[in-house]
Amino acid sequence: MATEETKLIPSGAEDTSGDKNTDNIMAQQHSWLTVILASSVMGLLFGLSFYKSHVYEPQIIRGQFLFKRFVMPKVFFGAMGVGSLIFSALSVLKMKAFDDVRKLWKPTSLTRSWTSGPVLGGALLGVGMAVSGACPGMVWTALGAGTSNSLLTIAGGIFGALLYGMNASSIQRHVLNRGPLGPCEEVYADEALGQSSPAKLTFVLGIVCLAGCYVLETLVPWKTEVPVRLLESGVMDGPWCSFEAEFSYWHCPAWPPSIAGMLLGSLQLPGALLVGNVLGSATAFQICSSTWVLPLPNLRTKFGYMNAFATQKPLAWWQLPYVGLAALMASICASASSDKGGASGVDNVSAFVGGAILIFGSCLGGGCTSGHGLSGCAMLMVQS
Repeated sequence: MATEETKLIPSGAEDTSGDKNTDNIMAQQHSWLTVILASSVMGLLFGLSFYKSHVYEPQIIRGQFLFKRFVMPKVFFGAMGVGSLIFSALSVLKMKAFDDVRKLWKPTSLTRSWTSGPVLGGALLGVGMAVSGACPGMVWTALGAGTSNSLLTIAGGIFGALLYGMNASSIQRHVLNRGPLGPCEEVYADEALGQSSPAKLTFVLGIVCLAGCYVLETLVPWKTEVPVRLLESGVMDGPWCSFEAEFSYWHCPAWPPSIAGMLLGSLQLPGALLVGNVLGSATAFQICSSTWVLPLPNLRTKFGYMNAFATQKPLAWWQLPYVGLAALMASICASASSDKGGASGVDNVSAFVGGAILIFGSCLGGGCTSGHGLSGCAMLMVQS
């Protein structure tokens, strides 16, 4: 059972006094210039990956819940596969950066019950995704691509983060502290299995995920899931969209989702080495919903959780240029493909309410589809 005194510590954001390992990591943050440059390049590639896979489109996101579309599993298998192999290599090379990132994320598991945190939070995140047709990272690509009502989803997400932040202490006491920690004593699977290093398990996970990409791409060829409007326009019939001819990663408006996912997963390397954190997107919403407390000392004290996000720290604030540049790249790609606004969005109410639910669920669970799905799993975090 989580104790009443347990503090909710968002990775890279919260005040971590009392935790020596995390304090040391926070003290060794990379310079703002390094973080901004690295996260900006990462954001451009992040937006390119999501746009070219078209995984950001609301109907594709909703279709996965009905097992009618397999774009998202392909992207995530590719990203988690490459990310896991990168983490395996960093572990073999005994890179301190990887150890630091895993230490940084430990409090995410140690400050919440696995039932009221990842399970309940994950369920809410799923509901929010189904309602809004978005996820915390993809909605920024949707915004850049001109998908209708994506801005309402972002507004809803900021509202959800605000609602959570203003009630974080109460939620910690009455929800996250209720139930068992775990589901095992150790935070990471390699620790639970008595492994001296995560290298072997991350390597195996990476190979399994990439094999999953191969199987899915074989069973469901990528061109059968390309949005109908692109097929009907004839743009996919050109040689720039054929691997047997002159495939162009820039001119073709769609890529095999597995390849887009592999590009996404490769961003774990600059994330760990140059930013000091791993992929995630929900923190951007928490920062946007929290900065209003900065000029109000009394409220900064009252809302300590929000103050932690509002306080400028590279380990958290790197997500702002990351998501911003992702939207810019999506806009450039959509314009180049004459597809700006091509994807249909959801209605106003679904966009806003769904956005609020998915970010509230991400806060409760300690991570979003990127934070838990891509990074937590690839690092072998048991709760992910």
